[in-house]
Amino acid sequence: MEEFVGQLWHKYITKAASMEFPDAQVELNDVRHTLSVQFRAFGGDLALELKDSLNKNWKGKRNFLSRLASSEQKLELASIGHNNLYLPKNMAIYPDKELNKRAYLWLVALAASYQPDAEANWLKKNCDAVSQTLKKFPGLRKIYHALATQHVKIREHIKTLKADATEMTIRELLCNPESAKTILEENPDFDPRQAFPVPLWCDPFPVEAERIKSSLKDTIDSSDHAKGEKGKKLNIRKKGEYTSDIDEKDGLMAFRLESIFSWTEFIPVDRTADEDEEDNASMAAEDIDKISVVRGAETKAGKLKFDLDLPGSDQDDITINEGIKLPEWDYRKSLLQKDYCRLHLMEPRRIDSHAFSSKLRERAKRLKAQFEFLAMQKQWLRGQPDGSEIDLERFILRRADELNGQVKQDDNLYMELRQNLRSLSCLLLADLSLSTDSYVSNDSRVIDIIKDSLYLFSEALSATQDRFAIGGFSSKRRDMVRYYPIKTFDENQSEAIRNKISSLSPGYYTRMGTAIRHATNLLEVESTETKLLLLLSDGKPNDIDLYEGRYGIEDTKHAVHEAFTKGIRVFCVTIDDEDNNYLPYIFGSANYIKVKRATELPEKLPKLYSLLTK
Repeated sequence: MEEFVGQLWHKYITKAASMEFPDAQVELNDVRHTLSVQFRAFGGDLALELKDSLNKNWKGKRNFLSRLASSEQKLELASIGHNNLYLPKNMAIYPDKELNKRAYLWLVALAASYQPDAEANWLKKNCDAVSQTLKKFPGLRKIYHALATQHVKIREHIKTLKADATEMTIRELLCNPESAKTILEENPDFDPRQAFPVPLWCDPFPVEAERIKSSLKDTIDSSDHAKGEKGKKLNIRKKGEYTSDIDEKDGLMAFRLESIFSWTEFIPVDRTADEDEEDNASMAAEDIDKISVVRGAETKAGKLKFDLDLPGSDQDDITINEGIKLPEWDYRKSLLQKDYCRLHLMEPRRIDSHAFSSKLRERAKRLKAQFEFLAMQKQWLRGQPDGSEIDLERFILRRADELNGQVKQDDNLYMELRQNLRSLSCLLLADLSLSTDSYVSNDSRVIDIIKDSLYLFSEALSATQDRFAIGGFSSKRRDMVRYYPIKTFDENQSEAIRNKISSLSPGYYTRMGTAIRHATNLLEVESTETKLLLLLSDGKPNDIDLYEGRYGIEDTKHAVHEAFTKGIRVFCVTIDDEDNNYLPYIFGSANYIKVKRATELPEKLPKLYSLLTK
């Protein structure tokens, strides 16, 4: 009975201590896409992805009910990291749902102008960002003042929130952000930790929040996706705490001799390097409420990548050349690092002569017949000096010019029906990273679908007179980018090429920018008028070194831009099931497509090529 009453009391007092309005709550997932578009429309960094902010305890003042319930003030504030824009998972700071939606709108507008400078004063940074946002977008003034006025009223109704100098400073700056310079000169020692949180401003400690989030990611799950017993993704939201590492060189004399039986409390167990099974680690993460993280020299993710970096020399593929030096873009320095990467031409050690399935061969025959028919089609060429027909359109235009007194010496007034000959070169570049080893169905892996796609693509294009090449790539750091020249532009479709395709296997990582630059160089020397680089991938750019997150995305974007300046169109076909907001940033909104069902890729790829080259 006592336990039952205690649970009721805890539930009641915790709800009473909450400063939010759950009836007017707005979920971030419901407005995520809209906010992402609005953030970029306000001028925000295009490379930042919108993520849920970390739920952490605010060490500032608590009201009486919070102290009575022994509950800390938990808050999710907006912040900007190197790769992401963090927003609260839900917004319930106002009693009106519409105001909560507008609070989200205001935060993305503020984040677009906010400068995450760790050295600057938190109050000044936010007030400068508010003033700059209102100056740049006057239409937001009404929305901001409504939000600020209502928030000040809410703060005034918190009885235990004393109207001291700190609180009055915050209220004044909320309503008059332009007066920040004068007010801060009078209060130079302002400490944001001692104030009640301000949800309309950015987090004063974003670096700490992002560091904890990164540490939790390395500790709980070293792979891209945490999975439960049945393969379902776990939605783990825990309280994170970053602690200092214990120096293993500390001697025994650090403790009193009489505490010898308590040594186990001080043993520095490095849980990030635990060799336990993944399922057990996931279950342990679900059972505990608080996770303390120590960033040591080694992590489980690092160990996995290190192991993947050590294939047996007798099992690895054959290196054809000594390496091709290629540059890489460092967005942090705005510098194209010359000869930074080395690309090696590779070929499979074992060429598999295994024939493709009879069903796939039948599909290849049908596609080849369709492309042969397209290649045999003829078209009318207008504006010819001679031909079988008069070009009536050009003749009428010329006659109209003559009647208006404009005499032109234009004798190209004929049309000729000729076979459709195109001046076009296409290079199909396939991602052969380790992620292609995953299964998309009970009997098919991603790499199997890619091989089927390359086979159908090569068979279909062999029926045309278009010049095409096929390559695959993966990487192991910047000095070992692996490129497989499956078919060159000067080769004809043959059984040897089919065997190369069937011999492909998953590689390592995805240094996409380097592979695109090499493919661009191959297309650049082609003498055709139209040049197309068709990229087939199933994930983000990544590698074992710094080529992660925004660094890889920015380098890939720069490589695509380099290709564009050389007259080469880059088009990406992806089967990535995850959030792919990075694709329009890298390739442009009209230069990528997502195939929802990976198993449909082999048949859709040749048809997509036909549409792109009309």
